[in-house]
Amino acid sequence: MPTRTPMPRTRQPARGAHQTPARAAIDHAAARQTLGDLTDAYQWAVYARTLAHHGTSAAEQLDAAVLLAPLAALIGHADQAFTTYRDLVDLATAALGASHERTLHARAGLAAAHHRIGRCEQAIRDLADVYTTAERRHGPEASATLKALTQLACLYRDCGSPDISKRCLTVAATIAARYLTIGDPLRTQISDIARMPASENHRAVCTQLTPSWPVPATSLAA
Repeated sequence: MPTRTPMPRTRQPARGAHQTPARAAIDHAAARQTLGDLTDAYQWAVYARTLAHHGTSAAEQLDAAVLLAPLAALIGHADQAFTTYRDLVDLATAALGASHERTLHARAGLAAAHHRIGRCEQAIRDLADVYTTAERRHGPEASATLKALTQLACLYRDCGSPDISKRCLTVAATIAARYLTIGDPLRTQISDIARMPASENHRAVCTQLTPSWPVPATSLAA
């Protein structure tokens, strides 16, 4: 007989009249994450992903992967985060297209997963491609563009290239100041990241010896 995935040991979420078990689990996991219970949210996300994987709804498979991938990273399951982000990129590309913003966000997440396990050159190369694709297709002020550029700054900083990191953040801050209103969460996030130090934990796995991507000039934001 096939092995059944056990339901997490918490109260089962109420289902709407037309809500599938996978959708109910996705919604419950998202609710638990909102409340800050990451462990419970992660368990429900794993359950939701299993249910969605055996279902027929591409939308549920995509939403379950979107939920599980970052939760796995937050909980510390780096390998699971990597495989889930890889699946998420495939799902998003098939459903939405390679240049859709959700696909680009998924690819940025996969790049971060590469970085967490020491595949730094791959991470920077892939994230640079996300940035250039997003900038070309959606504009410099798009969320996918600014987030990719800011994430690149973090990767370079963690990999021991603070000058390149600062240049990336300067471009991101200049674009944000031009296109985003004061108080915009993304604009605030860029400012906060500029004050953060490099990750001490990354030193143990870092493999990036030299920069592998030409940093955008500030003229891009002119």
